[in-house]
Amino acid sequence: MIFEVDEDRCFGCAACVALCPVDALVLEGLLAIVDEPECTHCEHCIPACPVHALSLVNVKGTASIGVLA
Repeated sequence: MIFEVDEDRCFGCAACVALCPVDALVLEGLLAIVDEPECTHCEHCIPACPVHALSLVNVKGTASIGVLA
């Protein structure tokens, strides 16, 4: 699994950054960026995203976990 940020949806509110317990998310401009090796895939940030820009994606791209609208 990898953590994915939908660049078309993310507008840089930083709600996910504030909730990350391992500081794996940072804000660069108006986009949340994940440090994948640091991310524990705890999913704390996914439901906090107001625009549903965050998800966990199967490495093969066949399945995903998260809030997608």
